[in-house]
Amino acid sequence: MKILDWYILKKYLVTFFFCLLLLTVIVLVIDLSEKADDFAKSKLSLPAIIDQYYFGFIPRIDAMLFPLFVFIAVIFFTSLMANRSEVIAILGSGVSYHRFMRPYFIGSFLLGGLLWWANQGMVPKANAKWAAFDAKYIKFNATDLKNYTTLSNYYFRLDSFSYAGFEHLDEMSITDEYVVQKFPNFYRRCLR
Repeated sequence: MKILDWYILKKYLVTFFFCLLLLTVIVLVIDLSEKADDFAKSKLSLPAIIDQYYFGFIPRIDAMLFPLFVFIAVIFFTSLMANRSEVIAILGSGVSYHRFMRPYFIGSFLLGGLLWWANQGMVPKANAKWAAFDAKYIKFNATDLKNYTTLSNYYFRLDSFSYAGFEHLDEMSITDEYVVQKFPNFYRRCLR
């Protein structure tokens, strides 16, 4: 590999890891904002949440978005090189297009190998860790709660042209008095 190859490969990998870091932070902020109530209900400390949830969540999300990160990195740093007329200078100096693409292929094989390694060892363990936390603290087990009933995908016909129904009814989140007062016929028909 020549200096040009190292230059392009370095820009490729630095841009890739910058995109990976930046988008991971964005995903973490969005996930934290969605799960803040669940974390508060779990009464776990911040280090415990980071260790039990985010050390499983980050590899899982990064592995899913890895191809997108590669695509964004290639587009971003190649457009920067083109904007600074580096591509014109490289191709104008007599370097063939196939020779110019060599560091791209080397980088793609390195990143593909990294993703393969992660999918073989690290991501399954991270998925198990994330799923265990999610099942225990986020998606609670409904059978453990007393007097908890749900109805799913319940529809009935009102008249010859109209249907009413719902996909999910959580009786713990609504009071019986409110539903009986506002929708007495609907509530009685749902619980028959």
